[in-house]
Amino acid sequence: MISVIVPVYRVEPYLNQCVESILCQTYTDLEILLVDDGSPDKCGQICDEYEKQDCRIRVFHTENHGLSAARNLGLQYATGDYIGFVDSDDWIEPEMYEVLLRKLHEAEFDIIVCGYVTISDKKQVEWKPSEMVCDHDGALAFLINEKINNAVWNKLYSKKLLQRSQVNGALFPEGRNYEDVAVLHRIVDEAKSIAVISKALYHYRIRLGSIMKTYTVQNLMDYADARLARFFFFKNEYPVLYQEKKEKLLLFAGYGISKVWRWWYGCSAEEKQEYNNKIKELLSFTKENIPLFGYSSWPITLRLSALFMHSSSNFSFAIIYALNQVFRKLWPKKSNVVLD
Repeated sequence: MISVIVPVYRVEPYLNQCVESILCQTYTDLEILLVDDGSPDKCGQICDEYEKQDCRIRVFHTENHGLSAARNLGLQYATGDYIGFVDSDDWIEPEMYEVLLRKLHEAEFDIIVCGYVTISDKKQVEWKPSEMVCDHDGALAFLINEKINNAVWNKLYSKKLLQRSQVNGALFPEGRNYEDVAVLHRIVDEAKSIAVISKALYHYRIRLGSIMKTYTVQNLMDYADARLARFFFFKNEYPVLYQEKKEKLLLFAGYGISKVWRWWYGCSAEEKQEYNNKIKELLSFTKENIPLFGYSSWPITLRLSALFMHSSSNFSFAIIYALNQVFRKLWPKKSNVVLD
């Protein structure tokens, strides 16, 4: 059986599409855990109605503690041998879990990854990865090279794998955003083998009110922390691989720090007040690890950012914030990838 965990919060316009897409799966041996994370709209009522209609659905109502806590709660009560995650404003193709489970059983893989479609108001972009299988070491290298994406939702996992990946009894770090980035390297590290299929089976919705598009100080710091956590994981746990992939790992960490610099100037003084020490930590990391103009293999936008990342003056924040805004207006198609 597959347990599908769906955290629910302020997604009333999208929730029906999400749940219906799971109920309509061609693989029917499902357990669907809807975790109402204290949603202030009618999401809780919608979840309860679905629970009455289909015995495969279990609903949990909690106070609002965030996406990580909701996922952890779902994992605590999941009874399936395999686990899938679906965000409540997204939806999946009818055959998604049938295809993933069939592939998983081919060689008892620990993780199966599929392609996905990113959907915004203006466009749709399909991510179709190359089909491949890899062992533990290969999977870690693929993750560094971003041949495996950072989200947990376009994947199917063995439950035992996720249990081995937990820290202090929880998989996701509660009270933080960008939790996928913060934990995926730990999950992949516990896997003996991974398979990737190219078919796009997951639909990921980008909307203005989502966490990914909200530039608060907390979000900026969580984004940087998640990327730095991966950098230090490889540096400490896999020093040989770290030396081989150092430039790539610094690119990954550099994007996290540059996002802070690119949006910091636009945050309110009240938001910034308690994070001065954190800025100093990021500045210290940059000076110790990142060359003044980055590396020649990096995108020019990040190389330019690296120059200003070596200074925490208001001037540097203002300049890079202004450049960010200009770039987003001139090249909006690239801004989601490069600057966000």
